[in-house]
Amino acid sequence: MTPSSYEAIPDFGLLYDSVPLYAARKDIGFYVAEATATRGAVLELGCGTGRILLPIARAGRTVVGLDASAQMLARCRDKLAAEPEQVRARVALHEGDARDFDLGAQYALVIAPFRIVQHLTTIEDQLRFLAAVRRHLAPGGRFVFDVFNPNFTALTRADGVEHEDTPEQPLLDGRVLRRAARVARVRWLDQVSEIELVYYLSGQRYVQAFDMRRYLHAELRHLLARASFRVRETYGDFARSPLVDDSPEQVVCAEVEGVRTP
Repeated sequence: MTPSSYEAIPDFGLLYDSVPLYAARKDIGFYVAEATATRGAVLELGCGTGRILLPIARAGRTVVGLDASAQMLARCRDKLAAEPEQVRARVALHEGDARDFDLGAQYALVIAPFRIVQHLTTIEDQLRFLAAVRRHLAPGGRFVFDVFNPNFTALTRADGVEHEDTPEQPLLDGRVLRRAARVARVRWLDQVSEIELVYYLSGQRYVQAFDMRRYLHAELRHLLARASFRVRETYGDFARSPLVDDSPEQVVCAEVEGVRTP
């Protein structure tokens, strides 16, 4: 996954951690529960600033984080440094490409939270990513991730208009942050939305631009099967509700085909 343009945005880790929509997400408890139910170490792909990784470590699990962004990892390390020694001892961080990495270890649980898989816009990238996950899963290990359940009405609103999702709020350093989002274009044949997140920071304007792939549920199951994974459970939200047409999420728990988790 090529790092998004946020690498060029100063203090992006701080801005990311200041977005209320991210702080309010219900996925932390879900992934911590998955980790604590696991006998063994956890690998988080796309760990960012540690929003999920640190709660997993606080819950007593050894967790390794991988991210392509040096800036996000630096923010994570700063936050980790403020944790008690026993939490710090459970964490290792690595900079790398989730499509092609080798940590020289296998893990009982591999997670890819907050729609990391949707940044894989080509079949080649998707299969490379899944092959890397498979190499790093211990026998009987599980792969758990989430993506949007596509909302086709929302997809048709590629109007290029900025819609505010973070009203003005002060940061601890005295600056003021506001954020808006817009869909610049939808490439229907690719099932890709071209997204821009626009950060307004005390007179400065920064744009984080990236492509987001949308997966139909049947397509997602076919993709996993092609990569030798078997879907064990799929939920429609982080409360483990059944997946139905209007569910907001597809939360997928998978395992390597033929190697079932006890």
